[in-house]
Amino acid sequence: MKEMPQARADLHVHTSYSAWRHLRLIHTRDSYLEPRDAYEAAFRAGMDFAAITDHDAIEGALRLRGSKGVDPERVIVGEEVECRFPETGQWVHVSAFGLDEAEHARLQALRSDVRELCAFCREERLLFVLNHPFQSFRWQKPIQAYIEDVLSLFTHVEGLNGGVHSLQNRAVSALCACAAEHGRTLVQVGGSDAHTRRRVGSAYTQARAATAAEFLAEIEAGRCAVGGTTDSTVGLLRDVYTNVGRYYVNLCTGRGEAPSAAAYAVDAAVASLCLPAAIGGLPFASVLASQAVQKAVSRMALDSLHQMDWSRGTLPART
Repeated sequence: MKEMPQARADLHVHTSYSAWRHLRLIHTRDSYLEPRDAYEAAFRAGMDFAAITDHDAIEGALRLRGSKGVDPERVIVGEEVECRFPETGQWVHVSAFGLDEAEHARLQALRSDVRELCAFCREERLLFVLNHPFQSFRWQKPIQAYIEDVLSLFTHVEGLNGGVHSLQNRAVSALCACAAEHGRTLVQVGGSDAHTRRRVGSAYTQARAATAAEFLAEIEAGRCAVGGTTDSTVGLLRDVYTNVGRYYVNLCTGRGEAPSAAAYAVDAAVASLCLPAAIGGLPFASVLASQAVQKAVSRMALDSLHQMDWSRGTLPART
């Protein structure tokens, strides 16, 4: 039997259809990269498929599939859903792949309970991945209890994310290794978490497949590997300031993302008030603070993995 070719896809890419949850009031975007540009950047970076995983949206991916000159068979429709553990309020990001509009609507309806969302993905046989597992952990519960939650809900985690501190990726890899030693499979998936064209394809997942459907099936089965690199702090800052600058340019040259003249007036007023902070170091401070927290949580996770009583036989069954 002829062996399938080795294929690659960056499974974590954001486009202009991703809104930024922190400043929805003034209609900011988490990325200003157009889906067509992301598609072309993926292939220039050596990818075989282009996956789009916008925040709580699949419109950009669906529009891309229908665009002239785009091979729809090489587009993977994904979505990064922000959902929560209802008992603590902790948010987590879960990417699901191979979606249609009905499945997207159902995922959005289940966002308030990550357990229900995961159960739906299993029922529909959708590939779903816990992205950057330790990024949202803020001591909402003991970290060992959170790790048990991860083990009970997920079979796939993002082991290489190009936009987090390298220590977090190391902690996730250690989690996967410890799980494997004790009979729990956690498959590692890779993606750049790109918000600009520059980073698309810098981290990826590879598997032997000729079609997108085969590619997702191979990942589901665990026959895949991750590759690529994690971006530097300087690179992350460059992307943040690029998107901040793009927001202000759009406001000055048009109406930005505002749906009406009244909304534009609000956007312009708030953006003017925020301008000193935007150019005076707030993005810089936010990135550094985020990385400091990531490192602290990752070190705690690494310590906890060695302290967990894996032999007690009471790790929760997957639901």
